[in-house]
Amino acid sequence: MSAYFGFAEGASRHTRNLASAAWVIYSPTGELISSGANCLGPATNNIAEYHAVIGLLTEVASLGIDSLLVFLDSQLVVSHLNRVYTVRDPTLLRLFRRVRLLERSFNFITYQHIPREFNCIADSLANYILDWHLAHT
Repeated sequence: MSAYFGFAEGASRHTRNLASAAWVIYSPTGELISSGANCLGPATNNIAEYHAVIGLLTEVASLGIDSLLVFLDSQLVVSHLNRVYTVRDPTLLRLFRRVRLLERSFNFITYQHIPREFNCIADSLANYILDWHLAHT
């Protein structure tokens, strides 16, 4: 099995009441396939992390990829998606369920927590989107 690699990152600037979600997709050989990001408006960091996963899974599925290793630096979201923690917050539960629906497009998918320094491209993209939006509003 040759799985693709996806990195997802949510960013939130509470002082500016703004959040973003970003993702990066690599082939099994490490070639950059695609990346994406969007500005979410007001949202918590956990909500932004879930939106990053949703954006990643949506784009990967649209590319016809069915095996994916997902890396995030949000231990909470990884623990939710790996069913280590129960999702209790109603907003996060709604997003969790959207992820579960998207997972049906995959033959194989797994989630792994990584330190932020290993998620630097998705992190930079999420912060770039926030900076751009703040500079143009």
